[in-house]
Amino acid sequence: MIRLRWLAAASLSLLLLAGCSAPTVPPEQAAGCVPGAGDAPTTGVPFSYATNVEIAGGDGYRVLTVRQPYPGGALQSVVLLGCEQDDPVLPAELTDAPVLRTPVAGIFAYSTTQLPMITELDVLDRLTGVGSLDLISDPAVRAHVESGAAVEFGRNFAIDAERVVAEDPPVLLTGGEDDPALPALAAAGIPAVGWADYLETGPLGQAEWIKVMGALTGRDAEAAAAFDGIEQRYTELAARVRGAEPTPIVAGQPYQGSWPVAAGDSTAGILFRDAGASWSGERAQSTGRLPQTLESVLAEDGDARIWLADGPWRTTADIAATDPRLTSIAAAGPDGQVWTRDRFLGPTGGNQIYERGVLHPDEILADLVAILHPELLPGHEFVYYRQVPTG
Repeated sequence: MIRLRWLAAASLSLLLLAGCSAPTVPPEQAAGCVPGAGDAPTTGVPFSYATNVEIAGGDGYRVLTVRQPYPGGALQSVVLLGCEQDDPVLPAELTDAPVLRTPVAGIFAYSTTQLPMITELDVLDRLTGVGSLDLISDPAVRAHVESGAAVEFGRNFAIDAERVVAEDPPVLLTGGEDDPALPALAAAGIPAVGWADYLETGPLGQAEWIKVMGALTGRDAEAAAAFDGIEQRYTELAARVRGAEPTPIVAGQPYQGSWPVAAGDSTAGILFRDAGASWSGERAQSTGRLPQTLESVLAEDGDARIWLADGPWRTTADIAATDPRLTSIAAAGPDGQVWTRDRFLGPTGGNQIYERGVLHPDEILADLVAILHPELLPGHEFVYYRQVPTG
């Protein structure tokens, strides 16, 4: 999974020695942006929930700043400039920052969380690279890639520097990791934006990264409108649940010898709480998952009659095959309910909840409310959650 940094640099050197160059593009697209787009906005973009990203206005340009492009990573700044604008005079702190001409004509998107933002803003035609087709569930995106309009550049869970340099995309959006290929891409002059939406605390903070996609693609207004709709639907539904009696749940399932339980301030924990759930982890003021023993979860949450698991379980018989002790959970019994988050999977296993669900926490919340308080959403059609049938 992890390749040595010198291998990526060596791949770049070999490409240059071999005389490899970027694909031929029309002169009007030489800057890597959409021709005839005019001047790009120079005002800042307001964020209400996202705290790991900022887009500030400048003197004829904007600055996109990702405070932590990967866990422990240093702050990253990217200068956003219009296609036809002259190079600006930058302050000293931005002299080494990459300059990205917008709106971009092509996007290499490593993470599946970026894809629904691209389709929501109606710029699928600008998607020219994806990390791995196998992880994609959206039929339209899969058809786009399979048509040859986009290439794969991260099938082995790492960026293929040689492939990226050969394709020479206007911008690459990372998966929020310190990939060994990034120095080679920087040396080749390919801007890479550290896409770390998953480091946000809370589902609306993650979804608000659509405004970053809007800034890159010249769809600022559309991105703001899309997020406003998501926020409104989410907050209205959460408000409707607020007066309901919390429903006890079992959260998660055992994994590699422990049971990670969502903490109260994690993204999953906020979704559970807003949906009107109660569970042992909600009292923990943490943004991650709490490693618990199976015995402790059984003792604290085992009487709950609703289990929000991860799966994949075809029937409840698979629960006993995972660990016979799990059958003592009330939710696994005849009067309980077990739900998993794999209702919609792509043909090669990509899960829609890790794709569309990141942009649409309003839909995830609706699924959860329909499970925990079905009287509030009668006739709800589930998008991400599936009840595991008795078997």
